[in-house]
Amino acid sequence: MKNTICTFTFILLNILLISSVSNAQGFRLGLKASPSLAWMNPKTDEFTSEGNSTGFTYGLITEYFFTEQYGFSSGLEVSYLGGKLNYPVDEVIDDVSFDELERVYRLQVMELPLALKMKSRDILGISYFGKFGLGMGIVLSAKADDYFSASQGNSKETQADKKIMGDISFGRISLILGGGAEYEIGGGVSIIGGINFNNGFTNILLNNNEVTGKRNNARTNYLELSLGVMF
Repeated sequence: MKNTICTFTFILLNILLISSVSNAQGFRLGLKASPSLAWMNPKTDEFTSEGNSTGFTYGLITEYFFTEQYGFSSGLEVSYLGGKLNYPVDEVIDDVSFDELERVYRLQVMELPLALKMKSRDILGISYFGKFGLGMGIVLSAKADDYFSASQGNSKETQADKKIMGDISFGRISLILGGGAEYEIGGGVSIIGGINFNNGFTNILLNNNEVTGKRNNARTNYLELSLGVMF
């Protein structure tokens, strides 16, 4: 119930923010759809990253330019991201003891990006831009595929599609760096393309490791190919 109220509040604040500037001069609205490559960066000893996972982001883009070349970029985005972590466990399944787990995370995050956008003047209908800012997100859902293994006996066990919201932090804050180009196709409509790096710098994990007693700690990062249309 608490997460539902926070999610509703988050959406409402974004709607109010968009509505407050929608009639302002220099305001633009757009849509984006971006494939991404995501990974997790562990900060706890005995935790290792075991590779990347593919993700996807879609959502609304809002821009407000207070001069010809400088403005704010925001919106409302939903991202599917994750990664793979390997860490020690003390788990007994069907009378078999397992001491190692590889967990494949699948997270759905709703994010409010707040960035400063710097844009060049048009050159034959094309302008180039860079942006820098913060992302403030909340985790909507969290699932995982677990692959248990035992150092003795070579036993294996798989548990797929587990709900793990109790192991994941509700909030996520990130640093956003990006750049790209915009091409005006006419009628006030433009196509944008670029690359964004979303670097999480808050711990996405909760609880302590049952073997080491240390706090679970990892950041989520992703690199996306941003594609969109501005109106």
